Parts: sequence; C-alpha cells; structure tokens
Amino acid sequence: NKTKVDSKKAVSYMVKEFEMKKSADAYARATTSKTGTLDMGKLHTYKYNDDLFKKVTTLPGATNHGLVLFLDWSGSMAHNLVGTMNQLYNIIWFCNRTQIPFEVYGFSNVFNRRMGEKSGYAQKFKSGDLVLNLSLLNFFSSKMKIQEQNDMMHYLYMLASRWGYRDWRNDGYPYSEPLSLALGSTPLNDTIIVAMDLLPMFKKSAGVQKLHSVFLTDGASNNINN
Repeated sequence: NKTKVDSKKAVSYMVKEFEMKKSADAYARATTSKTGTLDMGKLHTYKYNDDLFKKVTTLPGATNHGLVLFLDWSGSMAHNLVGTMNQLYNIIWFCNRTQIPFEVYGFSNVFNRRMGEKSGYAQKFKSGDLVLNLSLLNFFSSKMKIQEQNDMMHYLYMLASRWGYRDWRNDGYPYSEPLSLALGSTPLNDTIIVAMDLLPMFKKSAGVQKLHSVFLTDGASNNINN
C-alpha cells in the first residue's frame, strides 16, 4: 500500500506525458480539406482571396498501444528485485490508468526443473531444433481483476523482500520461497527467441497497432548451445 501511494505522483506524470504526446502526434498528422461550402464571412474578400470555401480539420484516430514486459527471474537480480518491482508496478498502474493491454512474464530456467513433467516441458527434439531451457511465468495481465493484480503484487513483493539485504539478526530469517519460483540463471536469449512468436500473437489477440516490449534484466544471458 505504501508503494502504491508513493508511486501515485510518478504514475500521474507518466499518464500526463503519454496523453500529451498522443495529442501532439494526432495534431501533427491532422489533414485539412475544403468542404465545398462557401464561407459567407469571406465573400467580401473575393477580389483578392481565391479561398472562399469552408475548411474542415480531420484528426486521425488514436493509436492503440500494447505492452509486453519480461522480468528476469535469476539469482543475480536478487538484491535488485525490490527496486525492479517498484518500476514494474509503476508501469502496470500506468497501463491500468491509460487502458493499455499488457502482459508480464517472468523468465526462469528453474520452474521446469522443479515441476518436471507437470510443466509440459518438451523432452523430444528432432534434428535441427534449437533447444531452449525456459519457462515464461505469466505474473500479470490486463485481463486480471484489480484485486488479483494486488494479490500478485503482494506475493511477489514478499519474495523480492525475502532475497533483499536485511539485518538477519534483528529482522529474522524469512520463509524460503516455493522451489518452483527459486531464482536460477539467465535464459535471456531464449526469451528473446520465444518473444519472436509470442509478440505477434499478443498483437493480434489484443488488436493493438503499436506494440512495445520491455526487458527488466541485468543481462548476461546463458548460452544456447544445443
């Protein structure tokens, strides 16, 4: 709740900047055309003015935007996850305010290993296949109800805080995370390859014209060598 209150000013500023830019772009692409109807107020200027017809300015429709975010769920992010969550939540609240459809995926190479066959992990490959070691965890979506978003924010904030720096002696030792949500290494390149299929699918299903993808990561991807 404190994070949400502290973020209100920043989110409002993001919304304002977005709306202003949308308006500026719309006016820049405005077209003016003659209506074919005489402008009676200009008739007295007929001797020196060839343009006696009324004009109409047409503004193009607003462009639909969509956003897909990929969150690095790896061990090197542990001590930066609280700050990263703050940034992520700001973007989610911004999308809610501007009604931009969005999806948030955590990328992990631990989930499959812990869930085994339950995860549906493909075990059989044919010659020429690129073998990716990756799970995309769909943490947030614009399809979720606000209460569902709030609950998920709470859960992930607890996990992020569990890995952050703390005074263990005075603040106590936190519970361990669920094994399937443990932090692993960084399948960033795997995620980028999967995104090549995932992003066009989202763009089509959400019916958006402009799609933006954001990677919240400290980089240094695993190799893909199979």
